[in-house]
Amino acid sequence: MMFSVLMSVYKNDRPDYLEFALTSIYEKQTRKPNEIVIVFDGPLTDDLYRVIEKFFSDKKDIVKHIELEKNQGLGQALKIGSENCSYEYIMRMDSDDISDSSRFEKQMLYAEQHPSVAVIGTYISEFYNSTDEPDMRIRKVPRDLDGIIKMSKVRNPMNHVTVCIKKSSLLACGGYETLLLLEDYYLWLKMIVAGYNMVNIPESLVYARVCNGFNTKRSSIERIAGWKVIQNYMLEHGLINHFSAIMNMFYIKFFIHMPDKLKQFVYDHFLRS
Repeated sequence: MMFSVLMSVYKNDRPDYLEFALTSIYEKQTRKPNEIVIVFDGPLTDDLYRVIEKFFSDKKDIVKHIELEKNQGLGQALKIGSENCSYEYIMRMDSDDISDSSRFEKQMLYAEQHPSVAVIGTYISEFYNSTDEPDMRIRKVPRDLDGIIKMSKVRNPMNHVTVCIKKSSLLACGGYETLLLLEDYYLWLKMIVAGYNMVNIPESLVYARVCNGFNTKRSSIERIAGWKVIQNYMLEHGLINHFSAIMNMFYIKFFIHMPDKLKQFVYDHFLRS
């Protein structure tokens, strides 16, 4: 089966990180993608353009780029990008992370063996400077749909950067929507409500960079409004009750306002392994 890789790039991305990310999704993959779709989320810097042009130079037959006139945010960039992917299976990739060399091979093999599954994710290994670090945090997520549904009631049950997703299922659910740093969580809930099957391979197949504002972005005060949208959606569709919604909002507000050192402790000892 053929598949696309979908990535969004914007002006604040680091050129060296982008170069590592691009190399990891093609040159170093044991199973190479049939198409790479890169969305320019607004004008980029000259250095970013140079990295992308270098990558394009010998891949013009498989690389497709979409240039947005102004920055529209990740949700809208991915919505436009996914609609322009040519193949049924779409691999998500971020512009500052690194895919394991066997990632596409393993996920596409699973897709071929389980054609009814709409989303296939994996664990992630979080690193600061090198993917060889011995003490990387692992974000583990539930393996089967029952576990994913259970976790979705309190936390994001998928690692977005790892997913392989069916385009037809994605579009049938309305696709990506703009919701600050929660676009993917919202999408998984919509897919759960629609009855799609989702799984996570119990293996880290993506290295996620955490020295690039990772924890800060996830504790932004603007996320509170997004969490309210998430709670209302789950209430509307009977995934949680009002007490659970109240407690979820209490937890996210408490977490966002706690000191950075305490946040780090919570990440290291309760939210990661």
